[in-house]
Amino acid sequence: MEQYGVTGGLEPNSEDRREPFIIDGTEYILTDKFKTMLRDSFIDWGSFLQVYNDTLDSNNMFNQIVKLLNIKENENLREMMIPLLKKIHGLPAQAHLTCMMKQFMLYEPVSIAIQAVFSDLKYHYEAVVHMFVDVRNAYIKKNKLRVKANDWDKLVEYWSVANDQHDFDSSSIILLMLNPPKKVKHKIHTKTPGLDSIITPLNKAIKKFQYPGFCPKVPHTRLTKLLKFPINEFAAAINKMDPSIKLPDYKTIEKSITGLLTLEKLPDIPDKPRTAPKSMTSDTSSDGKLNLAKWYVNSILEYRKGLLQEGHQLEEHYITMAKKLNLVHDIFKKELTLISESE
Repeated sequence: MEQYGVTGGLEPNSEDRREPFIIDGTEYILTDKFKTMLRDSFIDWGSFLQVYNDTLDSNNMFNQIVKLLNIKENENLREMMIPLLKKIHGLPAQAHLTCMMKQFMLYEPVSIAIQAVFSDLKYHYEAVVHMFVDVRNAYIKKNKLRVKANDWDKLVEYWSVANDQHDFDSSSIILLMLNPPKKVKHKIHTKTPGLDSIITPLNKAIKKFQYPGFCPKVPHTRLTKLLKFPINEFAAAINKMDPSIKLPDYKTIEKSITGLLTLEKLPDIPDKPRTAPKSMTSDTSSDGKLNLAKWYVNSILEYRKGLLQEGHQLEEHYITMAKKLNLVHDIFKKELTLISESE
C-alpha cells in the first residue's frame, strides 16, 4: 500500500513562507498552498487505503473519491465511478490545474483583495446616493419647487422591510433598491424642475444598474458589475444642485487604477503525457474494479504532482494580482471622500 501516498517532493520547507498579505490592517498568511494541499491529498489517500485495507468496497471507495477529487456527489455517479475516473484522468493539464485551483482555493488572495475594493465602492456609492437625496431636498426647498422631497430614514425603513419580506438578503439595500427586483418600488423622488438635462440621464443610468452583491466564487464578475454604478451621473446632479460639494476626481482615479484592475491572462499550461491502464481493464469483477479505481486515483495524483511547478506559477499569478488590487484598495481609501464647504 505504500505506493499510494508517496509525498516525496511535496514536503513543506522554509522557502514556502511569504510576507503576510495585509488588507485594512488584517494579516493574511500566504504559504505554498498548492504544494501543501496536494501533499494532504496524498496523505488522505494513503490513510484511506490503510484504514479500509480489509473492508474496501465500492461505496467507501466512491465516498473517498468524491472527497479527494472534490466531485459534486450524485448517487447516479456511483455506477459510473470507473468512467468518471477515466474522464478525469484524461483531462489536459490545464483542466487538472483548474480543478485544483477551485478545490484548493488558489484564487483566495484575489477574492479577499477584490472584496475589500468592492466594500470601498459599495460604501462610497451608498454615501453618494444619500448625499444626492439630501442635496436635492435642500435644492427644492431653497428654490421653492413643488415636487416631493425624500425622507431618507423612511426610505431606508421601507427598503429594509422589502429586503426581509422578499428574502433578498442584500449586502446593500440602498444600492439594490435603486433599481429593485420586480414587485418592489424604489420610491426615490428624482424629478427636479429646471434640471431635466441632468436628471433624465441619471434616471436612465439608474434603470440600467443592478446591484450584484458580492460572491467570493466570482469576485471579479461582481466587481465589474458594481463598477457600472452611475457615479458620473450622480456627481453631475449633485454638483449642479450644490457646487460647494467637493466630490472625488473620478476620472483621475479611474486613470490611476485602470492598469491595476486589469486582470492579467492566466499563464498557459502545456499538456503532459500520461500512462494508461493495461491488463486491469479486462477484469470486471468487484475486486478488479476496485483495483482499477485505485490505479486511476494514484495515477491522477501522480500526474498532478508533476504539475507542481505549474501550480506554483498559477498561485504566484493570483498573489501578484491580489497585491495590485490591494493598491487599488489603498487608493480608494485615500481618494473616495465626500466633502462640503459647509463642514
